[in-house]
Amino acid sequence: MTDPSSFGTALWTLLIVAALVVALGLAAVSDMAMRRREDRAARNTPATGPGSRPASPAARAPQTGATAGGDPDRGTAQRR
Repeated sequence: MTDPSSFGTALWTLLIVAALVVALGLAAVSDMAMRRREDRAARNTPATGPGSRPASPAARAPQTGATAGGDPDRGTAQRR
């Protein structure tokens, strides 16, 4: 006869293993998407090697506020 507690343990083990497989699968898909995004951004970045055109002054200017990934109000406070 099968012990009922061993059946419950087997179900919990199966649930935990399935959750780990799903979590690792989502992490792998997320990593692939991030790498594609980084590759696409690197392709769209202007070349800086010899023979490349210099960037416009607006493109070389440091970014402040929300465009730099910081606090959007910080850039406006510095300009006042």
